Amino acid sequence: MHWLNSTYANWFNQIHGRCGHLFQGRFKAFLIDEESYFADVLRYVVLNPVRAKMCERPEEYRWSSYRATAGLEDAPGWLDVAPIHRLFGPDATTAQPLYREFVLAKIGCEDRLWDKLTNQFYLGSDAWIKKMRRQIETKPRSTDHPRIQRAAGRPKMQTIVSAVAKAAGETADCIRSTRGHILRNLVAWLGWHEGWVTLRSIAASLRLRSEGHISSLIRRCEEIFAENPTLLAQHDVAVAAVRT
Repeated sequence: MHWLNSTYANWFNQIHGRCGHLFQGRFKAFLIDEESYFADVLRYVVLNPVRAKMCERPEEYRWSSYRATAGLEDAPGWLDVAPIHRLFGPDATTAQPLYREFVLAKIGCEDRLWDKLTNQFYLGSDAWIKKMRRQIETKPRSTDHPRIQRAAGRPKMQTIVSAVAKAAGETADCIRSTRGHILRNLVAWLGWHEGWVTLRSIAASLRLRSEGHISSLIRRCEEIFAENPTLLAQHDVAVAAVRT
């Protein structure tokens, strides 16, 4: 996409005797849950010219796929409208009027769809995001994804504290209130390695003021694993709980 955008911009500038940027921002791609948001994204895109006040209705914008998808003109050979029609009906005749009604219903509505993104990358349900994260992490090149994208779907500190408390037969309040409790080490370790939570967030969840103390808890937990098989067993139970 970088090559396509830059090549087209250079060609356009030469044809029109201009220089400088042609596009406002770089190309962005997101993972989208087809069952939950695919139709919403399609509608959002074809209504972009309307929101930009380039036209009053989507069928007035000639460079959009809307007219062909809505059955207002024949679709070119390279445009596959069948997957969109399947979202609205068993055939094109049934789907096209429902698609038009679906799109036009949002004209004039300020719907900021991208505000619903999770970790700047995912648009979907919590269960779907967890599934996508597991798929990304199984790939050899998963580290090519920014950390914020790979952190989606990971357990929150409240979930981690609850899982550790359940595995140890304690209460969450006991873990948070007992000074130097060994389970605090385990919570800190899981927060850092399983939840990818910041030291500040881990400290807040344990009601501790010092972020530096959290680093000490994490290091000490790894030492305790070798000395305390009970804590290691509790770790395994808690990990299984937070990963489900």
